[in-house]
Amino acid sequence: MTNLDNAIREALSAEDAAFLARFEDEGKFSEALGTFRGQSGALNVFAAIITFAMFGGFVYCAWNAFQAAEVRDTVLWSAGAVIAMLAVAMLKMYFWMEINRNATLREVKRLELQVARFAASRTAP
Repeated sequence: MTNLDNAIREALSAEDAAFLARFEDEGKFSEALGTFRGQSGALNVFAAIITFAMFGGFVYCAWNAFQAAEVRDTVLWSAGAVIAMLAVAMLKMYFWMEINRNATLREVKRLELQVARFAASRTAP
């Protein structure tokens, strides 16, 4: 926290400070759970289910790759395992981008509030 943040907090009223407290930094766990709220919450739940299903597909393909008797079967099961893990990796990157988007929106809302309060204080007699 910088001196500027402290000065802003001291200048705000109790109502404004309570409002800003809603946008404070959350822990990583609550930020991850925050992706399941809001407009795209249902889509993110679906993506999480697909992620777990793809991981299950990876385990199944990897198990069968190790149990395969012929080289062709081993290669095909291994390709399935690689594709499933690539899908898991892409969905994980999607969730990290959602977390980043939520953090960016939270900061923009804080800045909007600060600018609005500053503009209101400048126009008040």
